Amino acid sequence: MLSLRQNGQILERPAGVSAIVAICGLVAAVSLVYAGLLLAGRIPLSAGAFLVGGGIEQLGPVAFLLYGLILVVLAWALWWRWKGARRVVIFLAAIGIALAVPTISSAVVDERGLAIAREGVQIMVRVIAIYYLSQEPVKEWFAQR
Repeated sequence: MLSLRQNGQILERPAGVSAIVAICGLVAAVSLVYAGLLLAGRIPLSAGAFLVGGGIEQLGPVAFLLYGLILVVLAWALWWRWKGARRVVIFLAAIGIALAVPTISSAVVDERGLAIAREGVQIMVRVIAIYYLSQEPVKEWFAQR
């Protein structure tokens, strides 16, 4: 994973960081598309509820636009190894997990399999990201900048 060293510094970008950047970019693109579709009146607000969660979609296209822009900035910051980006992503992933709990609980009670799977995948991806970004080699890679 982090094999190339020069003068004690890790030079290679960890593969997991690249994967997290790609996921952030993909979700940001989807969020920005939803914002555009909402502005054009092509889809209802509820269509993007799975993306932002917690009832935040009721704020309209602005919520999707802000979410997309935040993810673009975070992806950029992770890619360029900004020290604080790792902590911000961990914090936002934890908030995302907390926001997903009521949705998945409701889906379980109502026996909605697709919603359970969708929220479950989101929770797992966020837990994996938190776990990965908390590993010592990744922390060390960010600390070297």
